[in-house]
Amino acid sequence: MTNPSKLLAAAAVLVLLLTGCGTKNKSTSATTTTAAPTTAAPTTAAAAATVGVATDAKLGKLLVDAQGFTLYRFDNDKNGTSACTGGCASKWPPLTLATGVTKPVASAGVTASDLGTITRADGSTQVTYKGQPQYRYAPDTKPGDTTGDGVGGVWHATVVS
Repeated sequence: MTNPSKLLAAAAVLVLLLTGCGTKNKSTSATTTTAAPTTAAPTTAAAAATVGVATDAKLGKLLVDAQGFTLYRFDNDKNGTSACTGGCASKWPPLTLATGVTKPVASAGVTASDLGTITRADGSTQVTYKGQPQYRYAPDTKPGDTTGDGVGGVWHATVVS
């Protein structure tokens, strides 16, 4: 059988090709990924410099990483500083830039000026959206999962406004 993640990535590529790689598209599916998909395993760096939008049937338009995994914000982050370190960062990996990459890339549906970065305590560069540091949720196992939304009352899928 075919891996569902590969099917989703292939479908996203087809959508991008059919819509001119950046024009708005309408879809009737529950989750439509418009981030640049890859076949690589999800990471917090390397391909993670690209941020896109997916539509979730319940939550609406959400930020996603290059592989289509939901991005989250943490209520405890204040004043441009990440409060998620150590064990927290293992469960909630920060979306970081690869070495040598200077800024995140906005994919379809994301305004480039809304993306930025902060320097984490460990020296890595974390991506922000409208000043809020962005994270993945390790228990999300496939693109489109939103199992981290509402965890502890302080973690929320990043809704695109």
